[in-house]
Amino acid sequence: MGTFIGYVEPTRPLIDWRLLQQMRWKRTRDAMTREGMDAILTNVVDNVIYLTGWPRFRTSVYPGSYGTLFLREAKEPVILCSEGDAHGLLKDQFYPDIRVMPPSQAYWPEPLKKILGDYGLGKAKVGLDNRMQASLYNAIIKTIPDANFVNVTPLLNKVRAVKNAEEVKAYEHTVSLVESGINAAIRAAKDSWGKYSEIEIAALGQYELLRRGCNSTDIWCVSGERAAPVRRYSTHKIVRAGELAVIDGPGSFNGFRSEFARTVWTGGEPTQQQKLIYQTAYRSLEAAKAIMKPGTRTSDLERACLKVVRDAGLEEHYGGYPYTGHGIGLRAEAFNVTARYPEMDTVLEEGMIFNLEPGIWQEDVGGVRIEDTYLITATGYRVLSRAPYEDVLMG
Repeated sequence: MGTFIGYVEPTRPLIDWRLLQQMRWKRTRDAMTREGMDAILTNVVDNVIYLTGWPRFRTSVYPGSYGTLFLREAKEPVILCSEGDAHGLLKDQFYPDIRVMPPSQAYWPEPLKKILGDYGLGKAKVGLDNRMQASLYNAIIKTIPDANFVNVTPLLNKVRAVKNAEEVKAYEHTVSLVESGINAAIRAAKDSWGKYSEIEIAALGQYELLRRGCNSTDIWCVSGERAAPVRRYSTHKIVRAGELAVIDGPGSFNGFRSEFARTVWTGGEPTQQQKLIYQTAYRSLEAAKAIMKPGTRTSDLERACLKVVRDAGLEEHYGGYPYTGHGIGLRAEAFNVTARYPEMDTVLEEGMIFNLEPGIWQEDVGGVRIEDTYLITATGYRVLSRAPYEDVLMG
């Protein structure tokens, strides 16, 4: 991997990007060795970023337009890209083997057959990412019948779930940027007394993220009756006093995606029921944190949250998703925190980063979501997201 000095590099000099990528490669290759897998072929953007470190500077690229052949034995991966990117990558000396692919994926199988042949992999065990387009997936298998293609997605999900030390540093920087956007939206929503619409509040948050270098944002705001049941999109509804306003959404920077949520009190005197649903969501997070450590099952985290909600008599208003949380890193990713789908149950390990986001949505009262990001440490956890909770709703 060449020493790339890009516009985002000087912003976080304490991150060793070369070491970060080398540790990813080692973790992936160790898993490939256990599975007897010779190579991985993918054009799913977040998996390409994980395996190559590119194109983390612009994660909003057209899905499927980039790819990589990641080899267990070779030093560096092969980059598959469009003609528009190839010259820049060669000039920057990002990787030595850069292959220009046809503009339509309908024509990818033959070039891929040649690339596998160049590396002696025509009859090898190759992991195919089943998140790629079905037409391409099937065409590859048909065009290269002698290769032993297997589904590599579970392997990639597992290796990505545990972050190395440099990934944690990089992720924390992305969290700090997203905080700036969420907190800008919070300031606009609090005590605004009819000053802003939901769209304007979301736009102020997204502007802050774009101003700080995020290349993809999707903050949204819902308030009052639109938050119970929740609608996950902003409208021209004016955010008025006496309402619960939910602010949620992600931002992406340097290939990492962070998101978390807060529920804001917009002014005036909250009712006891509004306080109850907020306090219940908050206490459910606290209950999960009490058992959060290596070895805990993710299903037990959701059960801890649900017990608090059930004891408050609010179980019928809980949810919004079929899970209470999810892994996060390059995107909202496996694993899901749920007790409702046993096949998704996961044992927490040191280095895992994930979100918990209990939600309570009660019509004629309002909606609450409080979402935070956690890093599992050797002895417990650390909260990575920082934004204020609502003191007026806690009292």
